[in-house]
Amino acid sequence: MKAAILDGPGGPQAFRLAEVPVPACGQGEVLVQVMACGVGSRDIAERNGTYRRHVAFPMIIGLEIAGTVSAVGPGVRLLQVGDHVASKAFASCGMCRYCRSGRESSCVDRRPVRGGYGEFTALPEDALVKIPPSIAFEAACSLGPAAGVALNAVRDTARVTLAETVLVTGASGGVGLPALQLAHLCGARTIAVTRSPAKSESLRSAGADHVVVMSADGRFADQVLGLTGDDGVDVVIDTVGSPVFWESFRSLALHGRYAVVGQVEGERVQINLAHIFFKRAQLLGVGSVSRAQIADVAALTAGGQLRPRIERVFPLDEVAQAHTLVESGGVTGRVVLMADPSRARAR
Repeated sequence: MKAAILDGPGGPQAFRLAEVPVPACGQGEVLVQVMACGVGSRDIAERNGTYRRHVAFPMIIGLEIAGTVSAVGPGVRLLQVGDHVASKAFASCGMCRYCRSGRESSCVDRRPVRGGYGEFTALPEDALVKIPPSIAFEAACSLGPAAGVALNAVRDTARVTLAETVLVTGASGGVGLPALQLAHLCGARTIAVTRSPAKSESLRSAGADHVVVMSADGRFADQVLGLTGDDGVDVVIDTVGSPVFWESFRSLALHGRYAVVGQVEGERVQINLAHIFFKRAQLLGVGSVSRAQIADVAALTAGGQLRPRIERVFPLDEVAQAHTLVESGGVTGRVVLMADPSRARAR
C-alpha cells in the first residue's frame, strides 16, 4: 500500500511517499481501508515535533480517519467487513474507572490513533464508530476529532441551553465551526470571533448571529460587550487558548462558563484567582471525544442538521501542500487527504 511516512520531525516537506506492507489485524483490531483523512492540528504538532506522546519514527500519522472495514481480527464484536467507520482520536482500554463511568476520553491507558496517511490502517475496535453510508467519507473523517469534540464542548461540558449567548473563538477552525453550528442548534445566540473579515459570510452561514473581527493587537472584548449590553456572554467555547484568554474572559458574563477546548501556542496565562470568584466563573476543561458523541454527530450529519464544511481535498501524494495550507490559517473548514479525490461527494 502507499503511505506518507515521517522519518523525523520537520516541515511540510518532511513526508516521504513509499510502498509499505498492509498491516495485519491483531486481537481486537480492525483493518480499515482509509477513504479519507482530515489534516488537523495534532497532525501538524506531530510532524513538527511539538507533540511527542507515544511518538516513534518512522511513523504514519493521521487520526481523522473515515473508511470501510476490510477485515476484522479475533475478538472484534461490533464491526464487520463492509461497515463504514469513523475514528476517535484515541483508543481507550474500556476497563479503567473512567472508561467504565462514561468518561473514556480520560482513559488512563489511552493510545493515540494514527495511520490515516496510508491506504490501510489497523486500529483497535474501540477507536472506531460505525456511521451511516449516506455520509460522504470526506465529511465523515471530521466527525470525531472535530465535530465530536465540539459536541463535547457545547452540549456535554458547557451545557449550552436555549436563549443563552455563546462566544466561539477560532470559529472558522476544525472544532470552532461545528461548535458554532451546534450552539446554534441548541437555540443559543452565537458570536463568532475571527481574525479575518473575509470569513464573516461563511461564519454567518454556519450559524453565527454576530461576527466579531479582532483588532490587529488581538482585542475583541469591547465589541462583544457592546453586542451584549455590557452583560457579556453566558458561555465561551475557546478553541484557541492563551492568545485570546483575557479578551474571552473579559467577554464572560457573571456566572458564565468558560470551556477550554484548544491551546494553539505554548505561552502561559497568569490569573489572579479573585477574577474567577468575583465573576463567579466556571473554568471547564474539554477532553477528547467518546464513541457516543461521534454517533450523535453522525446522526446529526446524516439528518442534515450538522453540515461539515470541506475546504479542500488533496490526493495523498500532495500531503505537503495540504499541511502548508492548514498551517497558513487561511481556511474555513476541513482540509482532507483522499487516495482518490475524484470520489469526493461533500463540498
